[in-house]
Amino acid sequence: MPIKTPGKTNEYIRTLLPKETDPRINRIIDFADKNYIPILLPETAAFLRQMIVLSAPKKVLEIGTAIGYSGHIFLANSDCKLFTIEKSEENVELAKKFFRESGFGDRVIVYCGDADEIVPLMEGQFDFIFLDGPKSKYIQYYPKLKEMLKQDGILFCDNVIFNGWVSGATEINPKKASIIIKLREFLDTLCSDTDFMTSILDVGDGVALSIKRKNR
Repeated sequence: MPIKTPGKTNEYIRTLLPKETDPRINRIIDFADKNYIPILLPETAAFLRQMIVLSAPKKVLEIGTAIGYSGHIFLANSDCKLFTIEKSEENVELAKKFFRESGFGDRVIVYCGDADEIVPLMEGQFDFIFLDGPKSKYIQYYPKLKEMLKQDGILFCDNVIFNGWVSGATEINPKKASIIIKLREFLDTLCSDTDFMTSILDVGDGVALSIKRKNR
């Protein structure tokens, strides 16, 4: 995921956020800082935590485990079962280690592999889906994720503004042009889908928050 340099507003917001008090989560933050591993931005993590507490999910799908930081936010703030997918074998081993040490090992299933191959084979329904994998693949995953999300379920997608390139707030990096095109296609599709109530929020690197409507 991209590393976003905070502007003045985000810097101010971060001064207002309470310090993390859970030692299990702080251990991961410290490890990420020391090893230059990108994790959720503080304001995004705070918003995600709020949505978890409000929705109280029982079954969560996460695409993009990384080292387990966002997974810990889910597990520490609900009694959910977490199903999470990560391509990097090194990250999978680190995440499993952190989950075990935090006492969450029996509530997590970590799939090691490419979400392109794993997601189409998944079955069942989820209360909450957290999408933080390869940005160019969001549009590819979308039909299956919609199918697996329960009515009234939440789809939470991170990094949808992608360093301001998607919105045009910053000059586009030509090397990222194909990803930006795919993200714009994803947002157009998501926002025009009347089966969802969707908001695009300028939180962190951009969040798309969607609630799947009940059958009308």
